[in-house]
Amino acid sequence: MKISIGLLWNEPEIRGSLKGRYRAQCFTDCNRWLDLPDAVGDFKVIAHNTPVPELSWAVRLGECFSQESANNQLSKIEHSELLEHADVLEAGKVWQSAQGQLDNRVWWPIVKLESREQASEVIQKLRTSHPIGLTLVRLTRPEMKTRFSLIIGDFQSYVVRVKFISSSHNATFTLQNVPIGRGFHWERREPLTYRGELEIFATPDGGLSAANRLPLEQYVETAVGSEMRHDLPEAFSQAQAVAARSTVLATANRHHYSDGFDLCHDDHCQCYQGTIREANAVIEPIRATSGQVLLHVPPRFSGGDRGGRVADARYAKSCGGVSDHFNEVWGEEEPGYFAVRSCGDFEFPDLSDEQNAAHFLNNPPQAFCNPERYPYPKPWDEDSLFRWTKEYDRALLGELLKKKTGIDIGAIKELKAKHRSPSGRITILDVIGESGATTLFGELEIRRALSESHLPSSYFIVQVSDNLITLSGGGWGHGVGLCQLGAVAMAKDGWTLEQILAHYYPNTTLETL
Repeated sequence: MKISIGLLWNEPEIRGSLKGRYRAQCFTDCNRWLDLPDAVGDFKVIAHNTPVPELSWAVRLGECFSQESANNQLSKIEHSELLEHADVLEAGKVWQSAQGQLDNRVWWPIVKLESREQASEVIQKLRTSHPIGLTLVRLTRPEMKTRFSLIIGDFQSYVVRVKFISSSHNATFTLQNVPIGRGFHWERREPLTYRGELEIFATPDGGLSAANRLPLEQYVETAVGSEMRHDLPEAFSQAQAVAARSTVLATANRHHYSDGFDLCHDDHCQCYQGTIREANAVIEPIRATSGQVLLHVPPRFSGGDRGGRVADARYAKSCGGVSDHFNEVWGEEEPGYFAVRSCGDFEFPDLSDEQNAAHFLNNPPQAFCNPERYPYPKPWDEDSLFRWTKEYDRALLGELLKKKTGIDIGAIKELKAKHRSPSGRITILDVIGESGATTLFGELEIRRALSESHLPSSYFIVQVSDNLITLSGGGWGHGVGLCQLGAVAMAKDGWTLEQILAHYYPNTTLETL
């Protein structure tokens, strides 16, 4: 089972090198394949900046597990002028395994539009009925029509697609300037080295993309080391491997529907940072889980029919003490295997209540992700992840909001949670300024708008004093699914792979494909 991972996209130029035995397959704009049997050394690919004249866009109203459910969402649109542009789009994939088909398709209720600007206007119009879950989607996919320049050794030609195919097990390729941590405060670019095939093609925006095609199990071995340290307890590394493998099969052709690959290599999907992250210490424990995924069988299949889906096994660095439901964070249809539950053996109140949310933050529980109970491994021991504080000048926060959203409401007077989830995360936030007000929708948008990069989480309380606004919060990430630092502590405490997965993903079973 092979997958395709995006490493670069919409770049004006891609530089790299090949080590070991590779052959290059080049598809020209004359519909001919050129074969270079001994591709070696440095290469350069240059875009000609010829974007598709008209890109197709849509507003996605949500993500559903059946076409019927998607049609039901469309029927609730209150703006009749949008109905003629409404449609249902199939995304996700059907995978073939030794056990048969794994159908992980989803259906998107969408409204098709002529431009990105028009789509943005429709999102604002639909906010009252769909406050969370509205997404701007580009429908136009890469086509093998736009040519670019390929230079490798003495060979130079115009091509529309090139594949570098390894012909030895130790062959690797290196790409220069690969982004890591897009949009976060640790964002940087580095040269990264990978195994497997490399494919380069033009994007609809006029740039270039590079994707790594490789076996799923080889990918998982690298992804686990990229997400966390390699010297953590075996049960944790195995749980991370199962979650990573499940996430690939569940989310392929969803998060990057029109980009020409299954997932990306970065935090947006899963960290996959090449051979530098491979380590012998985790290879054998990971291989012991080979082919293992989490399956969820909905109630309609409970009569013994295997007809389940691979679970979309989301995870985050620290839940702050309590995990959350999928639909609370993303506004999508609830898949049935996430829960609002403690990261440990303690009870907690409904954290959607403001007083409860504040008390829980100020009186942290003895959670597995609480570093006072279980000290974090390096490098996370240097960061405030479980509980954190951010302080802003009110005028500067207003400038930051303007910079991040384009909305100018002057110095910020108040931040008011309009909706908190049962885990305390704010998903709708009213922002009141000296010259106006606005509302932020979704935990990720809230985190982006109130920080130069991202707030650690959207679980926070607000204090206003004089010219300062202070956010006191908990956790790092969206808080859905496995809490990575909590799971590390569980494994150190003797929890098994099965116990860890059962805690964070109830209503799933561990199966081997």
